[in-house]
Amino acid sequence: SRTVIIPSMMIFLAESKFALTLRYILFSIVFLAPQSISEAAGSDLSGIWRGQLLDGESSIELIFHIEATADGSWTGTVDTPAQSSFGLPLSGVSISEENSVLISVAATGGLYEANLNGSGDELEGVWKQRGSELKLLCSREPALPQIPEKLAASLVGTWQGTLKVGAIELRILIDLSRQENGKIGGFMVSPDQSPAQLRVTRLDFLDDAGIRISVGELFISYLVDFSEDGKKLTGSMLQGRGKFDIELTRENEVIELLRPQTPVPPFPYKMEEVSYSNPATSIVHSGTLTIPAGEGPFPAVLLISGSGAQNRDEELFQHRPFHVIADHLSRNGVAVLRVDDRGVGGTTTDDNPKDDTTLDHVGDALRGFRFLQGRAEIDAKRVGLIGHSEGGVIAPLAAQDEDEVAFIVMLAGTGVRGDRLLLSQAELISKVEEISEEELQAGLALNRKLFDVVLQEQLSSTEQRDLFSEILEEQEELSPAERDSILQQMSNQWIQWFIRFDPTTSLEAVQVPVLAVNGSLDLQVPCKENLDAIAAALEKGGNSDFETVTFPDLNHLFQHCATGAPSEYGKIEETFAPEVLEKITSWINSRFGNDRDR
Repeated sequence: SRTVIIPSMMIFLAESKFALTLRYILFSIVFLAPQSISEAAGSDLSGIWRGQLLDGESSIELIFHIEATADGSWTGTVDTPAQSSFGLPLSGVSISEENSVLISVAATGGLYEANLNGSGDELEGVWKQRGSELKLLCSREPALPQIPEKLAASLVGTWQGTLKVGAIELRILIDLSRQENGKIGGFMVSPDQSPAQLRVTRLDFLDDAGIRISVGELFISYLVDFSEDGKKLTGSMLQGRGKFDIELTRENEVIELLRPQTPVPPFPYKMEEVSYSNPATSIVHSGTLTIPAGEGPFPAVLLISGSGAQNRDEELFQHRPFHVIADHLSRNGVAVLRVDDRGVGGTTTDDNPKDDTTLDHVGDALRGFRFLQGRAEIDAKRVGLIGHSEGGVIAPLAAQDEDEVAFIVMLAGTGVRGDRLLLSQAELISKVEEISEEELQAGLALNRKLFDVVLQEQLSSTEQRDLFSEILEEQEELSPAERDSILQQMSNQWIQWFIRFDPTTSLEAVQVPVLAVNGSLDLQVPCKENLDAIAAALEKGGNSDFETVTFPDLNHLFQHCATGAPSEYGKIEETFAPEVLEKITSWINSRFGNDRDR
């Protein structure tokens, strides 16, 4: 995992399942593509519908923006201004012949069941979300004014700027273009985190207040206006309670960072784009297989990424560590398969991605392992696994389930239970980022209480939620919206599984050769604590062929660094320390290489 800790900020960075803020855990929201919208039954739902959710003496405003599409169905978004949430995509809109309306928001688990009145100007019904039901009466309002044509034409283009949050700097790119319906739309990219293009879900003209650009799937919006010279968009980025200054300049192309280790052709090995399906999940996996030159069959490895949705190169800040590793190994006689994670690149996803846990990704790894075994160029008895971060949790679990795994390499893999790892990670990073001791201790205390609830596995989901709510009600500095956000996150299946899981249980069962390496300045998977636990578990299980290695002055990404702080990751030109590449390669080839007996 490679996510940074950002106090009081909800920007979702790559691998954010391993990230703690000082007040609560943050992890990746599943990026849901807009689903098909049910066809209308004759009544018109187009327009803005504004209403108040009533909960005792308090209320919260919801605003639905619904518009008809060319095929007679509807699409739309929803705003919750009190939570600074704008443009969150609706996943379903339907109306029956009796004027019963259903509006669903998959990203939050919300469902609005209502009736359209005879005059067509009110929706009255119930909002259902996570077991709660609240009355909701919405009135139709006119749509927001269209963006003036001259202004719309000026917005078309690529805009790029830098978002600064404490010591962290992230480049932001927004590409706006004219859509088929004549409106302005586009996408956002944060190239330092991921090459993924995230759809601009709505663009609003707010007259004197400027222009709001919403990326609803990330709960992000930009409130900007043109500078006096018309060459920049200046304003703020909003996410949760965070508000950050942003200045975007029109650019012709994304600025490429210097990454001298990124492999470039021609390559002295065969590179093949591959895909394979998993009948158990109906997921199609896509990746790249590199096969050494010369006469096979060859030993091979599957690369397993850390938590969060990663592409096959495990790309972050334009670093491509898995591409660098694959290139080095295949130049030295080892075939390598690197694969896009679920829902990324060419790999599909399942029906309920938000319910996936690490165990689901163990199944994905085993499917890739068996694909390698079936290739004629590869020796089926010499196929191993290399896992980075959470991938280092997955690899031993896979070897526990599949006794034909030949070896394991753990890159910054964990050896301690999830709750301990998250707490130590938060403490170390907070100190190096100079967070106050008072804020640090307050955050750690809250997280310990929440984790303790998760560790009580005998609790029902209702009992667990009640305890979470009691703990959060004691946090007077948190708003109701923030408490609700934390409650959602703590109820997530991935984080609950991870908090409870003790990796020593699977490590004790591993009987194949293991190489576990880490950097001395890794603040996300602290080096000594985890390597010592890994060695103790392997020894306890009777494994006599393992090695643990600490590399000085390397961080969680195996870059040479000054402090190990995540804020350094994107500023460092090096992608992966050469000495670690050499160690991995020599360790594999000494045991499984084609020249090992010569």
